Amino acid sequence: MTPIARKMNMKDQLRELTVLNAPSAAPMADEPAIRVAFWTLGCRLNQYDTEGMKTAMVGRFAVRVVPWSAPADVFVLNSCTVTSKADQECRRLARQVKRRNPAAKVVVAGCYAQTQPDALLNVPEIDAVVGNTNKDDVVQWLPRVLGADHPLLAVEPFPEHPVFDSPLIDSFSGRSRAFVKIQDGCNLRCTYCLIWQARGPGRSRSQDDVLAQLGMLVNAGYPETILAGIHLGGYGRDLRPRVKLTDLLGRCLREYPQLRIRLSSIHPNEVSDDLLALYRNQPNLRPHLHISLQSGSTSVLRRMKRPYDGPRAWDAISRAAAVGPGFGIGADIIVGFPGETDAEFEDTRRMVEELPFSYLHVFRFSPRPGTPAADMTDAVHPETITRRSSILRKLAARKQAAFESALVGGERECVLESEAQTEGFRAATTDNYATVEVPDTGLPTGTLAAVRITGQGDGPSTGKLRGQVTRIIREAQGESAVG
Repeated sequence: MTPIARKMNMKDQLRELTVLNAPSAAPMADEPAIRVAFWTLGCRLNQYDTEGMKTAMVGRFAVRVVPWSAPADVFVLNSCTVTSKADQECRRLARQVKRRNPAAKVVVAGCYAQTQPDALLNVPEIDAVVGNTNKDDVVQWLPRVLGADHPLLAVEPFPEHPVFDSPLIDSFSGRSRAFVKIQDGCNLRCTYCLIWQARGPGRSRSQDDVLAQLGMLVNAGYPETILAGIHLGGYGRDLRPRVKLTDLLGRCLREYPQLRIRLSSIHPNEVSDDLLALYRNQPNLRPHLHISLQSGSTSVLRRMKRPYDGPRAWDAISRAAAVGPGFGIGADIIVGFPGETDAEFEDTRRMVEELPFSYLHVFRFSPRPGTPAADMTDAVHPETITRRSSILRKLAARKQAAFESALVGGERECVLESEAQTEGFRAATTDNYATVEVPDTGLPTGTLAAVRITGQGDGPSTGKLRGQVTRIIREAQGESAVG
């Protein structure tokens, strides 16, 4: 008699879920695989953490990672809570994916889960809330999620002195460049920010562990790595013996001379002479800094409890720009912080006008629950915030256009990315963090190439840089060869 085929329900799958003996083992071909899809909101640390969860799951369970758009048994949404808009997007995605897959389990992990778990548990479409303190421990929470018939909460407070703990990973799904988390958490208490609650106290990854992680990514063929942290400039202050970010950078550049390295973001007061000396003398350190600026007004920065004032930020950005022609400088700016006057906004506008920024990320102030800024009473009128944001964005567009125009006629080292918006072209990211469209000749994503920037496009690509690949430095292979 022929057995009748049946579709396993969640309880059946839980019974069949196999914990593998070795972390590096892979499921056998005949083992039933739990289909898990991931989506990441927010920063580069979140991207790294998502890959860490994938690595932990695939290494310990019979799991098959599938695209977010595909049917799955579990959907894991790694959340961000920097702004209320990020919170809203998380809830929207959770509801949307549950409507498409009503029998699946929807898990919200990460920063939003850590800071506002009760709010997420009240969303009917969410089956589990897993905080940053728990999300890497997939051996504990994944079987519980699959077996639970009620919402699951896995959120614990951070210990007073947490130890940096993150798995080693060897690939980044669909990405040409890899991120490496070298620092997590923050000991600052900026009045507008929830991240110190979401990520816990500042802690650093050991230099040896960073180098081991870089080695895995180099072996996988990645040409460029971004070193990321919540408070990157605070790297090493908690290590014993104490080290500096520049100590780590020097070791990375010496031990992996074939690897291009970029920093994620840094505070103005941490743009040190030692750091700028590395930029001058190390060609594999990408000539680009992203400054966590927030405002050009000293009085606003004081209300934010930022560890620098306007003149110090101005000086740091000026010194970075003096490293050499074409040095890319981006910045984050918050518009409409409580009490921001016209004169204070003008301090920021003038700084943007006079300093050589290559791009800006302009954010409207978003009050986060539980922060001192959320209780400040002198809110700026929304129409004023809109007007000021528009002024800065238009100014930023002019600054970016001037920066990119100065690149025309020169040659820059680039990493080839995915397809461009223009048919027949693909995007490439320059060493100084501009985007250029090059003809698509079939080279794999992740290829390191020299590109001569020839001008700017027209039609759908009006204003976008165009270029030609003049030399292949290293063609992508292995895990880094995407598409």
